[in-house]
Order: sequence, then C-alpha cells, then structure tokens
Amino acid sequence: MLDYKNFIYIIIILLFVSCKKDEEKTSNSDFLDPVVQDNGQVIVLKSENAVFKTIVAKKKPLNSEYMAPATVVASILKPRLKEAHTIILFDDEELNRLYTEYLQSIAHYKRDSDYLQRVRDMYDHKAATGTELKQAETGLTDAATEMAEKEGQLRMRGFDPITMTDIPPGNIWLISNVPESIIGSLKNGKSCTVLFTSYPGERFSGKITAVGDVLDRQTRTAKVRITLANHNERFKPGMYAKVKFPIEEENSLSVPVSSVISVEGRNYVFVKNKSIIKRKEVIAENEMGEDIILLDGVEEGDSIVYEGAMLLKGLSFGF
Repeated sequence: MLDYKNFIYIIIILLFVSCKKDEEKTSNSDFLDPVVQDNGQVIVLKSENAVFKTIVAKKKPLNSEYMAPATVVASILKPRLKEAHTIILFDDEELNRLYTEYLQSIAHYKRDSDYLQRVRDMYDHKAATGTELKQAETGLTDAATEMAEKEGQLRMRGFDPITMTDIPPGNIWLISNVPESIIGSLKNGKSCTVLFTSYPGERFSGKITAVGDVLDRQTRTAKVRITLANHNERFKPGMYAKVKFPIEEENSLSVPVSSVISVEGRNYVFVKNKSIIKRKEVIAENEMGEDIILLDGVEEGDSIVYEGAMLLKGLSFGF
C-alpha cells in the first residue's frame, strides 16, 4: 500500500502535468486561432505570443561589402613618342576601333578649329569670302558632331573619354556591372578589393575611377570602372575577377533581413503592437550583412517581427 506522503507526491505531480498541458493548449490556441482582418493586413492574436519576437527599427551606421564579377577590359601602355596619346589596349576589337576613331575626331576638331580661325582672320582683312567662312564654320560643326558621337558611344560602354587620358601607363581597367541600389555608395577614388581567378588567395587594391552614366533598363545595373596597378604585367585584358566594394551607410533605418518577406515582387514587414500585428509594405534597399535598409513603409521606433515572420506571411496571404 502507498503511504500518505507518496500519495500526496503523486497528486502534486498529476496536478502539475495537467496545468502544463492547459498552458500549452492555451498558448497554441492563441497562435492557431488568430483573427485575420482587412484582407490579411491586420492579425489579432488572443494574447501576446512569444512565437513572434520583435526588434525596434532604428537608424544606425552600417558597413558591409558588395561583391560583383568584373573583367579586365583594357591595359594602359606607354607610347614610344612623347607627343603621342597614351596607348589603351582593349580586350574588344570594337572598343579599340571606337577609341581610335575618337582620337581621330579630336584631331579633326582641332584642325577645323584652327582652320576656321585663319579664315575668320582672312575674312576680316577682305582676303576670304563669306562663302569660305560659312564652309569653315560648317566643317567645324561637323567635326564637333563627330567627336560628340564617338564620346557618347564610349560613355555607353562605361568609359568617360575626358578622364581616359588621365590614367598613367602601367595600369589596367576592369569593368563591373553594379546594381542600381548601391550606386549611390560608390564614389570616384574610393578603394576596393580585387580577386582574380588566375591568382587564387591573392588580394589586390584598386580604385573606382568612373561610374557609368547610363543604367541598363533590363538588368538595372551601371558599369563601374576600376583602375589597378599592373605590376610586372601580371594582368591581361580579358581576365576574370571579382571586386569587393565597401558599402557605408550613415544613419540608415534598418531591420534584420529575416524581417522582410517578399510576395509577387513586393516587400513587407509585420509591425507588432501588443497582440495586434499589422502588415506594412516597405521599400527595401540593399542588404548590409545581417541587416537590410528600409527606405519607406515603417518609422523609427516601430516593433518589427523578425522571428516568426514566415508564419505571419502564411496567415496574412493565406498560404
């Protein structure tokens, strides 16, 4: 027979187990039986549920890196003649032709500009006719049009003709297609790290020397040019590489990446206030490590669900 003390212990244990089951049942019921309102934009829980952990959205400085593929597109060489332009050897025959034509257009413009000045002087001294002056002006206009056309074609390929001749010999150029979201963080003169497939384990320091003027409509990327010293001519046009761009964002509103869900190309977060959770559409920018920057949709101080967001996605959108 059970003695009195053992009987009491058994009763206490049974009561404890029963209470725990009731608590679990209540907790699960709170989550499994929410009230979904306004087409999923509002979710009302029976009580504040610990399943959904939140973090306060706040502004803070963020530092991260963005890695993008790149290609060595040109090598800058020293010309034999001091008076000659710097030699730029591209990996693309079309670019070589285009750059040569651009240099020729500069020479044509200078020639026609000097000729127009001489004709004007002659016209002022009655030594040239009005027709000759008009022809000289037309010639200069045509030369300027030709030069502008070649310059525009080079810019479309990611090269600024004005700065191309400023790069000293002994360097290479890389071109990397960078997404629209981080273009604002890339400035001329900013350092970056280059990793070459041909030299595994080695890191090389380059500099951003130009950000493209045109954004590709399909890929939403811009061409960024990186200049890198070519010691011992180790790098050749056509080589593949990866570039790490340092990204710095000052005083940006951010939340953990796990907070943001995507549905049909749109981004959302869930803002929790006690037992009420509201779905908010947001404009998310680039990821910075474990955080993602939000440009619009929430305010600083909002409590954002970062754990359990996928469960709320199913409730909100009926998945």
